[in-house]
Amino acid sequence: MGVARLIRIGIIPHIGKKLALSLTQEVVGFLEAQGAVPWLDPKAAQLIGRGDLAWQDGQVSDLDVLLVLGGDGTLLRAARDAAEYDLPILGVNVGHLGFLTELETDRLEFALTALINKEYSIEERMFIMCRIIRDGKAVASYRALNDAVIARGTFARIIQVRTFVDNQPVVDYQADGIIVATPTGSTAYSLSAGGPIVEPQLDCLIITPICPHTLAARSVVVHHDAVVKVIVEASHKDIMLTIDGQSGFPLQSHDQVEVAKADVKAKFVKLKERNFFTILNSRLKTITSRKEYDQ
Repeated sequence: MGVARLIRIGIIPHIGKKLALSLTQEVVGFLEAQGAVPWLDPKAAQLIGRGDLAWQDGQVSDLDVLLVLGGDGTLLRAARDAAEYDLPILGVNVGHLGFLTELETDRLEFALTALINKEYSIEERMFIMCRIIRDGKAVASYRALNDAVIARGTFARIIQVRTFVDNQPVVDYQADGIIVATPTGSTAYSLSAGGPIVEPQLDCLIITPICPHTLAARSVVVHHDAVVKVIVEASHKDIMLTIDGQSGFPLQSHDQVEVAKADVKAKFVKLKERNFFTILNSRLKTITSRKEYDQ
């Protein structure tokens, strides 16, 4: 009988947050005491003085799970990278709302024990692939976990967006822009723009206009194999495609943006005590209480 391999846990903290770096040091100490193998994002390893634990190029594929200490932004970046290695992710909220994160910092030791003992399940979520077509040629492509957003820039001039699903015209919007979101992204910008909340295990695409100049405009939900095509028309050049709120590509009038389900999935570690609706209820209560406090 062979010797069981020690579990290898990668750690990506938000390096701009002191709390995240402090928690990283605590996590490393706990994992080493339990006989697990912690590997760190190289920048974080240097910041906490543990350069010996920095993973090298190619070693990410040897990890068993990735622990992300940060908010939704940190998790989104990590998820896009982890998808290349089919690597499951556990998110710990060291941000504000943290719709994507699985737990709060006070449950961190419980979560680490669950990881070491492999007492968790994996929930898969869809990515979307976005292609920009200009003059008949693909000029760029991006993968997104939350959404692809086409919006006007700083000028207060609306844009015309023509939307198609599987080459069938849906509706033309005169608006500040349009969001094509995944179910995971339904609680992000799409929700702020009036879109529906969709359970993240579902596979579908959500099309939501941003500040449409008509009262009849509504979100549209389409099947997971659909190809959504958006044609942008504007009298100015101040138009931007934004991926997960983090990567941007300047668009031109008459560009086409095609959005479809990607061929990879995000894998999220799920602990037994929490599900999507537990997290949703907690986050919506947080939003409500903050609004009451602000008033």
